[in-house]
Amino acid sequence: MLNSLIRACGIVLAVALIPGGVFADDLGPEQSETLPGGLEPYLEARLLEAQGRFREAMEAYEQAVREAPDVTEVRLAYASFLVDVGMADRAAGLLEGVEDLDAEGLKVRALALAQLASRKPELADETEAALRAALAAQDADPNLLFALAQILQNTGELEEAETIAAGLRQGRSSNPRLIAFHAGLLRDLGRTEEATELYAQCVDGGPAAAMCRDALVEMLVELDRPGEAGEFMLGWLGDMDLDSLMRAAVLLWEGGRLEESLETVQRVLVKAPDSVRAQTLEAHLLSTLGLHDEAVARLQKLLRKNPNDIDLILAMAWSQSRSGDHEKGRKYLDRAWERTEAEADSIQAVRCAVTASRLELIAGNPRVSREWLERVHDLSLVGADYVRLLAETYRQQEEWQDGITGMVRIQPALKGRAQTEAEALEAEFRLRSGDSRGWRRLRPLLDGDQIPNVLIALQVLQTVELWEEVERETETAIGRFGENRDLRFIRAAALERLDRVEAASELFQGLVEEEPNDANAANYLGYMWADREMHLDRALELIAHAVALDPENSAYLDSLGWVHYRRGDLDQAEHWLRRAIDLGGNLGDGTLYCHLGEVLMVNGDREEGRRYLLIGLDMGCEDPDHVRSLLEREDDAAP
Repeated sequence: MLNSLIRACGIVLAVALIPGGVFADDLGPEQSETLPGGLEPYLEARLLEAQGRFREAMEAYEQAVREAPDVTEVRLAYASFLVDVGMADRAAGLLEGVEDLDAEGLKVRALALAQLASRKPELADETEAALRAALAAQDADPNLLFALAQILQNTGELEEAETIAAGLRQGRSSNPRLIAFHAGLLRDLGRTEEATELYAQCVDGGPAAAMCRDALVEMLVELDRPGEAGEFMLGWLGDMDLDSLMRAAVLLWEGGRLEESLETVQRVLVKAPDSVRAQTLEAHLLSTLGLHDEAVARLQKLLRKNPNDIDLILAMAWSQSRSGDHEKGRKYLDRAWERTEAEADSIQAVRCAVTASRLELIAGNPRVSREWLERVHDLSLVGADYVRLLAETYRQQEEWQDGITGMVRIQPALKGRAQTEAEALEAEFRLRSGDSRGWRRLRPLLDGDQIPNVLIALQVLQTVELWEEVERETETAIGRFGENRDLRFIRAAALERLDRVEAASELFQGLVEEEPNDANAANYLGYMWADREMHLDRALELIAHAVALDPENSAYLDSLGWVHYRRGDLDQAEHWLRRAIDLGGNLGDGTLYCHLGEVLMVNGDREEGRRYLLIGLDMGCEDPDHVRSLLEREDDAAP
């Protein structure tokens, strides 16, 4: 008997079917107890394999097969070895025509086909059938299940593949390669929050760590959390290469974390002082932080050396416009567009159009803003920022039917989050126009199993101020998804808008206690109290903390100005409110202007105060009735 002979020879063999495979420890084929001819070269082959002498082992296996061509056990062992070393095509050839394979033979054949199918997609159906047959004979074998999940992923059967991966992880929750695979399936299914959580579990080391880190960054960007992505890159990669460091700086900038972005890009410039890209971003950041003259001076110097650099031209357009010279900014925008056309650069064309659109919106020109966006022909290149800007142009002019048409028109060319947001914005405009189909567009997002889509739909309901519906839908979603922070935040905001202040305060305080550095929660709670003249000392502490965490956030600066106003410190209130407006404010948010207008009027500057109140009313502010009453009192008091 073979096993007896092996034991008699004192040979201890531990052969894994797939070295380095996901479940190598689970493998180890049982050998037949009888083996006629070919015993000597067979034993030699197994010993050489165990010693890692694979070339010699292969020669011995070849000899064993020649001496015992009809012995299934020899062919099976050799085929297992060939799968082991990645020679799946030869392994499959050895087993061709072999009848009545046992469970182990079916397994080896199926895994050989699985290797081949990774290179030859046409074998997918045959491989799936072989894997299912092997699983029927050897139920719940992890390597077979993993191979089947991979085949199903490749053929688009994502739901079943994810179910298998989730089952495999039950007893192997720390396996990094399996975690990464499962996370990828969740991502393909659009379950981005779950995917992000899984990727975060496998970034600490091991063979899949680098892939998980890259994937986590991409997932955070996809979830519209670029600031977190940049922070993660800095935290994990440390003294990274310049390209990665630059990307982290850009992500921090896109996430509104301007000071951190500036520090990061200056790290790049220490190592690469002549980097035009880094200098351009630095100038853009300086301008956004209000240092316009310094930014313009640096950009002029760079442009003399690089007059056709589109990024430089756009940065100059931004700096000039934000410094107050919008006409000069427009000239640079036109120049940048000419370069995109000359170079036929569709990606830069999108960047140019988006930059121009944003500047025109800030300047109060929604029609011109939209015209810029409509210059983009390849909508497959645009992201969610494009969609939001386009929507804002319709909002500012209250063109709901045109908004519906515009969102419907662009949807077929979009993908991912941009497409989802366009669908949600179509629903918003339908609701605003009294079209009941708006709810029918939102329902799939609200009832789906993807939290990001639920949040997008809830944002629509907030925008159109359907607060009772927001509160009801968030409560339902929390029941489905658990105590998600984003859902709890939205529910608290809805309760505040429904004047259920005590309940809202309790929820917001819970969020702040759980995560003291959640600037958004701290600011909202502080502003809610300040606006109602409640707990003013604590409100000031909360808002000041939010500003310290994000010093260039215009909404937080507005809150800081407002709490100072409620406390009677008019000079401090005016200072911070002017700072909020200088930073551009939120597009279309007239509340900043209304707040400053009220402060100026109370402080005795009635003419300028009236001007800001009118601007705020025109843009749309938080409490238009209150603003109108202020203006009426001013008119009545006029001589």
